[in-house]
Amino acid sequence: MTTRYAEKSFEIRFCAALSAAIMPFNRNPQWFGLTQAQERKKGIDAVLGIGGTLILFQFKAQSGSRIKIERDQLTKLAAVEKRYPDSTFYVFPEAEDIHAAARTNCMFKEAWCCKPSALDKEVGKKVKSAAFTLDATASELSQARPIKSVAIEKTCKRFGCFCPGSAHQIIHDLRRSSGSLIRFMVGSWDGRDLTDSSFAERGMGIPIGSDLQSASLDRYGDRGISPITSAEMFEDLLGEGAGQNLGPSLQALFIAE
Repeated sequence: MTTRYAEKSFEIRFCAALSAAIMPFNRNPQWFGLTQAQERKKGIDAVLGIGGTLILFQFKAQSGSRIKIERDQLTKLAAVEKRYPDSTFYVFPEAEDIHAAARTNCMFKEAWCCKPSALDKEVGKKVKSAAFTLDATASELSQARPIKSVAIEKTCKRFGCFCPGSAHQIIHDLRRSSGSLIRFMVGSWDGRDLTDSSFAERGMGIPIGSDLQSASLDRYGDRGISPITSAEMFEDLLGEGAGQNLGPSLQALFIAE
């Protein structure tokens, strides 16, 4: 008898693995939950005085070979992405049970992701939820009735390769992928500048902080993007108004400037 790979288990493992991968480049990545209004406010308040970037991850595991997407939450996350591109991602495990998950050599290679906007185009505006099947062979989430599909990609392709290896592999990844999370954090390797103007202009994540450094303001200001400077601004971004609770398994990764 197999045991389902629970959403919370996947969430915890993914956050731990990503933190371990980040630490050679940034020694203090911070995670905090966004599902509970009170917890969300405490997390935002804690990082406001530090200043940095938030990247949001909504984790969705399979249940009965289906991935359920709630319309209300999708609407909120799509609105965040529209204002802050490359800030918000749905993440799905390929494994359906804990035995398959335990046999995974690298969870980043067997976890998939997409932006909320991709799902927003395919999930009806008036439905409460929609269920999709993860098809790793076709790199998509699919729905039979009505027929719909959403392109997904491996997290290591989207955020950069985190597999243990030589410095040459890391440098190759930094050069290859302008959207790499490693590239975003490192900026340079052994004193060699590996950034490019296109990525510097595009930025990544949600700028947050009551007193961000001028370099950060310059990065976002010319694109008409304003940093979040209060917990109230973040609630408005989510469309919460009264500070309601959100669905489960929504996490924020904070990377200090």
